[in-house]
Amino acid sequence: MPHQLYLLRHAKSDWKQGVISDLDRPLSKRGQADAPRMAAWLARQDNIPTVMISSPALRAYQTAMIFAEALNIPAKNIQVDSRIYAASPETLLEVVRTLPEQAQSVLLVGHNPGLDCLLQILCRETKPGIDGKLMTTCAVAEITVDGRWQDITDQQCRLCSVSRPKEIA
Repeated sequence: MPHQLYLLRHAKSDWKQGVISDLDRPLSKRGQADAPRMAAWLARQDNIPTVMISSPALRAYQTAMIFAEALNIPAKNIQVDSRIYAASPETLLEVVRTLPEQAQSVLLVGHNPGLDCLLQILCRETKPGIDGKLMTTCAVAEITVDGRWQDITDQQCRLCSVSRPKEIA
């Protein structure tokens, strides 16, 4: 049975808060509006994720919490992985390759440019969205993986969709 990998870029963050640390930057009002809408949209899809792994950055974790509620995943089950913050695509691949095989459907919540690069590595047939980015804020990419997590390459991956807040009803 194939695996499903969902990539989720955190929702829009607030640069006006005067937060000292990038890790502590919260969601903006737009991010707080987009995340529940995208989470509800994902909850209506066929193969919703059952495992969530988030960057420790506040904006990513806040986004993960909103998605967890919509997907009926207890907040305590969100795994926080520090490797995701400011990760290269190679590091993100390492995170995916260490997933347990029984995790059939996984949502990885992170940042650009890492998610854009990972999506391009795994699924060569990608179309940029707004501003030339694949993974705009709060975008969700769904990838079908035919094979084991530890063996993931572009040969086993098929892009099902990239959905962005401005493109869903």
